[in-house]
Amino acid sequence: MPRPNLDEPEDKLKKQMHNMYGNIFNSSFSERKKINLMTSIHGWEPWSWRVVGITPEAVATIVKHEGRNTVVKEIVRDHYFSGRTKTYKEMLSNFYSYKDWWSEFWKNDRTILMTKKEHAKRKSESYVGLPKEYFKINWKYGYFPCGKVAGFSYAKKYEGDFIISSFGNLIYTNDHGYILIKKDE
Repeated sequence: MPRPNLDEPEDKLKKQMHNMYGNIFNSSFSERKKINLMTSIHGWEPWSWRVVGITPEAVATIVKHEGRNTVVKEIVRDHYFSGRTKTYKEMLSNFYSYKDWWSEFWKNDRTILMTKKEHAKRKSESYVGLPKEYFKINWKYGYFPCGKVAGFSYAKKYEGDFIISSFGNLIYTNDHGYILIKKDE
């Protein structure tokens, strides 16, 4: 059973957000406050932090929980391609035209679902690189929409069943205990 499909926001909303970005850019607020305000204007929409992929470890965790909601304590959305703070700092160092602002924001707001353990490794200095493999998810299907207050929405009948049926049989654990994507032979 699918969730309602998602689309990019309409131009009217994007222009309002760009105007707010301009006000934040030109303000005398501290950098930290500007970044927090940027998070506020870009967040809490169904398309915010849209999920475009999932790691094999996160798939295995959902399978282990049989798709039940208890899994949300163990998975997170990660701005895998470019950190949110990094993106906002770049946008606050030089003013972006409407077209360039939206392109940069939209490209960098994509997220990958991963386990909290993988996420913690990405944040530590000893971890180099990104998980090299992940399964792609079409964000327009509306899975893992941004929550109304924080986090993301998850339900077994939507996300759990979708992940298990789409990717559950495409992973395996190797001799070293790593969960990997099965390769076609």
